[in-house]
Amino acid sequence: MRHRMGFRRHLHRRGERMSSRPRFRGPGGKTGSFTVDADSTGIGRGTFEAFIDGWNDLVGDLYPLPEFSASTVDGWQGSMRFVTVQNTAITELWASSPVNTQAVGTHEADQIRLYVGMRGTLTLRNPHGQGGDAYVSAGTYFVHHAVTENHYHTTPEIGTTLYIFPGDALRSLVAGKPRAGRATSPAAQILVAHTRMVQRTVSGLSPAGAQASSNALLELAKGLVLDHFDDREPTFTPALAQAAKNLADTRLIDADLSPATIAAHLHVSVRTLQRAFASLDESFSAYIRRRRLEEAAAALTAPGSRLGVSEAAARWHFTDSSHFIRAFKKQYQATPAQFARRHLAAS
Repeated sequence: MRHRMGFRRHLHRRGERMSSRPRFRGPGGKTGSFTVDADSTGIGRGTFEAFIDGWNDLVGDLYPLPEFSASTVDGWQGSMRFVTVQNTAITELWASSPVNTQAVGTHEADQIRLYVGMRGTLTLRNPHGQGGDAYVSAGTYFVHHAVTENHYHTTPEIGTTLYIFPGDALRSLVAGKPRAGRATSPAAQILVAHTRMVQRTVSGLSPAGAQASSNALLELAKGLVLDHFDDREPTFTPALAQAAKNLADTRLIDADLSPATIAAHLHVSVRTLQRAFASLDESFSAYIRRRRLEEAAAALTAPGSRLGVSEAAARWHFTDSSHFIRAFKKQYQATPAQFARRHLAAS
């Protein structure tokens, strides 16, 4: 059974939330964002139709969407975040029910499509005309040159980011030779970090800012394909700093967490990493210390917590309890014990 998503807008139904942000349209392209969320009581069709309307409004003339099966549309539950920067579109999909597109006729295309898996598996049906499917699971990526309408189906639990670039952007690198790899590579982590910044700031980008962000996305996508990015390029500096923060946040209880280990993981020098933080309010070492103290504060005030000061100091790798207490007091203007008592009284 097939269903062509219409152009009607169904918004603010029970259990659904929709938000759109201002966008810029100019000679060089456009920027904008559109988000549709549905909670566990949401109605799938209304959510999907609102998203399709937003897509068509922002970028449908460049990148028409495929058709979706009614069976997955009607009961769909999840959230979608969609942004455009110039002629690049980024869609982030999280769902607790499957999505399935349906082939109806043949539609020519000239696009570079990059899929980054975050949860579950997305299966692309014969994406390069060679009789085989491609699978994008959590922690992997797949990039190819799409010349016809792409079709896919997903597992019920799915999290995927899709980048769509104009065909001439990367055609010479991937035409006839799709690439796949791990999304944990340094180039992939820098790309994801830059994407998060674009998603946060796209509404306020000037035409020049939009062009710079678009160029950076393209160059980082090239870096992903070539497994290399130019760490001397100033445009990538904010993304490098964010990628380092993202990595540090997952390793706060690791004893060997340091600027050196993160720089090695991202395949850059410690000096390059330090330069990336030079324009920020704190050094990378200071960021690690602040985040460790934040995690310690959260653990000390968690319901039913029996965590002691010495245990907290050891868990987050402070030299000793005295060092931990001094650092904690400097950040929170209270000792760990005073902080915990205040939190208890306030709650």
